[in-house]
Amino acid sequence: MIKELFNTKLCLKTRILIAIKMVIAFVVAILIAEAFGIAYTYTAGIIAVIGLDLTRKRALQAAIIWLLDSLLALGLSSLLFFLLGYEFWVLIIFVAVFIPISFMLRLKDGIVIALVLISQVFLEQDLSYAFNALYILLIGIGVAFLLNLYIPKSDKTINKSIKEIDDNIDKLIQDIAQGEPVDFTHVKQLIKQAKEKLFIDLENHYYVQTNQREDYIKMRRGQLIVLERIAPILEAVAPIREKQIIIDFLNKFEGQIGITNKAKELREELQKLLQYFKDSPLPKTRDEFEHRAELYHVLLQLDEFLDLKMKYHDLY
Repeated sequence: MIKELFNTKLCLKTRILIAIKMVIAFVVAILIAEAFGIAYTYTAGIIAVIGLDLTRKRALQAAIIWLLDSLLALGLSSLLFFLLGYEFWVLIIFVAVFIPISFMLRLKDGIVIALVLISQVFLEQDLSYAFNALYILLIGIGVAFLLNLYIPKSDKTINKSIKEIDDNIDKLIQDIAQGEPVDFTHVKQLIKQAKEKLFIDLENHYYVQTNQREDYIKMRRGQLIVLERIAPILEAVAPIREKQIIIDFLNKFEGQIGITNKAKELREELQKLLQYFKDSPLPKTRDEFEHRAELYHVLLQLDEFLDLKMKYHDLY
């Protein structure tokens, strides 16, 4: 959770919320442990901070793993310390046995927490501290769980990301039409960030709307792949009449890239262009034939571009 404070992909508001929750988790866990007269209260604060997560699902999974692995560690270490004493070599034996078992049981994410808790028993040389360690763990993950219940919706930021993606794809199409240099890096990054926001939203809220947005972004990702194919083709083809026809068609996309369904009208016009290419007289030279073939391929790619949008609207 701490690394998310420095994750620039998250908005400032989210990072501030993370910082506030970390402070609250640390302080509240320590105060609760102090109120019950439990030793090693600082550890409760640390566990509460580490137990915070951006999604409730991941936080709950982590808490279960920590609890199971810690119970395993406390039981095994208590047995070894009781039988063999509180010697350093006994601790080494415990670690050598405990860590492989944790991996085999797929509880490896709880190893660090469990080892921290076991240190209380070993340092105090008193088996009763196994219960102290368990109380510390329960307080820490309990506080973290309660704070993880509050995760605000991200509707506004997701809608903003989708609008940015649409605007950037609109601009890319016009840049391709004008023969301007085209850079897909920024819009790819926007799609990646939007997918991360959707993942967090889906993990926390389980909205049908989140699934719809996920399909929308997948559709845009598919359209972006199409644009990456046609951009170098149009750039390479000589300026013949058929190329200008396609450029004029691409100019009609301006302002038509958005959530509303504008693909149907554009696709109807595209079908006319495809028919025009089929009905046109055959090329007279090899170069003209190759250019016409490349341009026809561009039209087929644009048909796929529009088909992706229409299939999305068929679903929603």
